[in-house]
Amino acid sequence: MLSESTTIALLANLAGLLQPLREFTKTKPIWGTCAGAILLAQSVENPKKGGQELLNGMTITVARNGWGSQVGSFEAPLTVEGLSNSHNTFIGIFIRAPVCIFYPYVPCSVAPDSLQVIKEINSSPDQPPIRVIARLPPGVVPKSEAIMPLDNEDDPRRIVAVQQGNHLLTTFHPELTKDGRFHEYFVRACVLPLLSR
Repeated sequence: MLSESTTIALLANLAGLLQPLREFTKTKPIWGTCAGAILLAQSVENPKKGGQELLNGMTITVARNGWGSQVGSFEAPLTVEGLSNSHNTFIGIFIRAPVCIFYPYVPCSVAPDSLQVIKEINSSPDQPPIRVIARLPPGVVPKSEAIMPLDNEDDPRRIVAVQQGNHLLTTFHPELTKDGRFHEYFVRACVLPLLSR
């Protein structure tokens, strides 16, 4: 059985698009949601047998199906700094969602352009830092014996949205809501800065 991210990578490879997509990733804005977040990552834990092709666009490691099977899907209210009307929560829709599992970080208070940052992550010296822009609040993940509890505030699995340079990664599906604020954030934070260069 193939996952969505595996299928996307296989089809991109068969169509001769995998390497052009990797080149595109080096200079263009990209937003990966759910399966796209897996593809955008540098590495994936628990890949399909034989490994999985990735775009290596962000220096982060993700794990597939972090909250379990389709039955473990859920919605959660997210506080997201940097969105317009950030005092209003954004409803994240998590469907067999991946989770972030590795990120070296240092605390940070304010980002350029007055966007609040929860944490700024040191990646490699030749990569921009990773900004954590949303985390799961406590107590929203459905209880499951297959999933280790989220007791630690700094557990990387709580990270659900990050930005690194002109790339945005969300482990949930903003496109399934009627709330366009994440789309506006992507344009403002990832696309427009490239146009002004």
